[in-house]
Amino acid sequence: MAPSEASGPHPARSNDATSAQVPATSRTPDPSTLDTVSLSQLSESRDSAAGSGHAEAMGEHLTDGWEPDLPAEDSLLRQYVLANVDAAAHGARTAGGRVARWDDLAVADPASAVFFDNFAILLQPPHRTDLSDVVARLLDFYPPERHFALLSPWPTPDLTAEGLALMGHPPLMVRPAGGTAPPPPAGLEIVRVTERDQLAAFVDILVEAFSMPPGTHTALAGPAFLDGPVQLFLGLVDGRPVATSGAREGHGVVDVDWVATLPGERGHGYGAALTWAATLCRPDRTAVLIASDDGQPVYQAMGYLRLLRLTLWHRPPGGAG
Repeated sequence: MAPSEASGPHPARSNDATSAQVPATSRTPDPSTLDTVSLSQLSESRDSAAGSGHAEAMGEHLTDGWEPDLPAEDSLLRQYVLANVDAAAHGARTAGGRVARWDDLAVADPASAVFFDNFAILLQPPHRTDLSDVVARLLDFYPPERHFALLSPWPTPDLTAEGLALMGHPPLMVRPAGGTAPPPPAGLEIVRVTERDQLAAFVDILVEAFSMPPGTHTALAGPAFLDGPVQLFLGLVDGRPVATSGAREGHGVVDVDWVATLPGERGHGYGAALTWAATLCRPDRTAVLIASDDGQPVYQAMGYLRLLRLTLWHRPPGGAG
């Protein structure tokens, strides 16, 4: 299967007291009425289902929300997925890497040491595509030594026999647009990253906070990355960079990511303050983020709601599952 795009480098129940006040004759329906209603509802449901099947048989397409040409605004999940596709492609291109896209899969390879930069996203539900072929295309696209991640918005079959390893099912959370952030902790200044030295400090915090080797290459490091659909924020205390956050923008949503605090600076609320900065960088837009299980209560306190769980696979370096 050839990609359509590629580029090179680059109701509550009543309580007993309330029920006791209602005459029994008022509380107890006529069983024959119940039977009639139930059968009628079943008949309507059956006829509706039959009509749907007839529509498909007659060639009328019934959308499932994931046709390639469907507008992003069809669902919040679709907006999230397509915003990530665009952001991953931007990161790869600005790093001189490669991107490709099919109707069922989008891939980006900035050749980064940070494997979440090397990002693939499933664009069709598993029942609508051949996952073995999807994985074959992934293994053909990424070099054997490349550590990459595959995100599916849906549960998938076991892909370990295909050479991938399951990372988990991270929660996707959503926050409606609007609201006001609480005041930041005393002494914390939050600035938007616009300069090369700020970007370098941003990357250094990510590397240290996530225990990556010093000097780790990432697609975020190039200044051209700031020209894309992203906003990055840096938290400063007495002029020292101590925390980060960022947001991918696109298709009507703000996707919050890159929240990190230096190990020695944790426990002061800096991470929450930076998360607020990214969440409200476009206050007119819905915000989404991937949380950890432990982190969900923190985000719920900010107004985020639990939406669903995603599925995340990866191919370790060298293809070692």
